[in-house]
Amino acid sequence: MPEKKYFTLADIAAQAGVHVTTVSLALRDHPSIPPSTRARIREVAKEFGYQRDPLLDALNFHRARQTQQARRLGTAFVVHAATTRLFSGNTYNSLVYAGAKAAAEAHGHSLEIFVVGHGHLAPARLNTILTTRGITGVLLSTFEIDVGEIDLDWAQFCAVKIECLHLTPHLDTVSNDQLQVARLAMRSLRERGYRRIGLATAREDQMRLAESFGTGVLIEQASLPEGECVPPLIFGLQDVPELHRLIPQWVREHRVDVIISNWNELLDVFAAAPIRLPEDVAFASLDVPPSLPHLAGVVQNHRLVGYRAMEQLAIMADSYQRGVPEAQTVTYIPGYWKDGTTVPIKKTRHRVVV
Repeated sequence: MPEKKYFTLADIAAQAGVHVTTVSLALRDHPSIPPSTRARIREVAKEFGYQRDPLLDALNFHRARQTQQARRLGTAFVVHAATTRLFSGNTYNSLVYAGAKAAAEAHGHSLEIFVVGHGHLAPARLNTILTTRGITGVLLSTFEIDVGEIDLDWAQFCAVKIECLHLTPHLDTVSNDQLQVARLAMRSLRERGYRRIGLATAREDQMRLAESFGTGVLIEQASLPEGECVPPLIFGLQDVPELHRLIPQWVREHRVDVIISNWNELLDVFAAAPIRLPEDVAFASLDVPPSLPHLAGVVQNHRLVGYRAMEQLAIMADSYQRGVPEAQTVTYIPGYWKDGTTVPIKKTRHRVVV
């Protein structure tokens, strides 16, 4: 090692065989740098006796704060035309977008909604608009199962998907943990005295969410007596007009005492069907919205999903990570149980920790 009174980041970078930017990020413990690389760079810095200058750190922080607005990076929040109705009220898209927007503002990004699909932008047109306007970040949120791919020039963009695991390319993804949601619902309902728990959901939702609701129920049923396992009611969207008939028939045939579903629209079905809620059958939502506080079930934290997705995108933008990753990562956000009038407690048991 050459004798030198002061060592710079460039000296450490040369010794470690990395770029000086990598050294800067590693010494700030930035998550974009692999832990092993961070440890190796810190070891080199220790050998050199390198110490960060607190006055320089303060100056850099001041400069960053002053130039934050000037360097606002553009991010596109891309949704499918068939799901734009979900922006009304406190629904899925509006909550996810609110979380993403809060994180965007915290990181100095702008966030703008773009709609693709029938009657709106084609992917090629969206690609041209984003490129022309210098928008380099893309959040993909809520695409129907019949949309299998979004064809953009991904090498130009930092991108993260929000749920829609079926959608290609296989970008890094942030999602509600629907498998955990289903398992939590099953355990919470058994804790409240229910035994014949039936899942009712759409086939399209099962496909879009990698069959996570159904898998969660099956995992919990694996440890139950066979007589307490209810086969799920998986319906197609074409069956929705017949649900007022199909659900009572399924409930009677399998002696269901509580329904779990991500379809809160089933409340309207109960109103039109010869079935009383909760006298004949209880109902636990797998996605309790703020607009229905009387519902029992699991609250999915859509706002946090949006916030975490935008946070991840901001880190990728700062470290210039563009294109489709070699290996996709998926971050899951858990839900939590909420009591409500649609699930009366049958009896008290010891609390189950999930």
